[in-house]
Amino acid sequence: MATRLEQGVREIILKRLAAHGVTMLTGVKYEEVTDRGLTITTKEGERQIIEADAIVLAAGAKPNRRLSQALEGKVPEVYDIGDCTEPRGIAQAIADGYRIGRRI
Repeated sequence: MATRLEQGVREIILKRLAAHGVTMLTGVKYEEVTDRGLTITTKEGERQIIEADAIVLAAGAKPNRRLSQALEGKVPEVYDIGDCTEPRGIAQAIADGYRIGRRI
């Protein structure tokens, strides 16, 4: 999520998106994707169709531990690091890998 980015990085990314004419919509409810584009409901309750050839949804992430859970009991050790623990930045994932690597 953009709100979780470091402030300096977030500003750079938002400026680059704006410079390329990217429209960013916040606080809307996504209703339906059609051949014409995306149907949304705004914060004010107004229903609109946003005409588009391509749609990019950036709505955050959720941890996924399915693989590590499937491996538990089948291998001697399993360690969760990075986004499967909690969606975070690359620095935290590297720190997780370093910490577990030192432990092993």
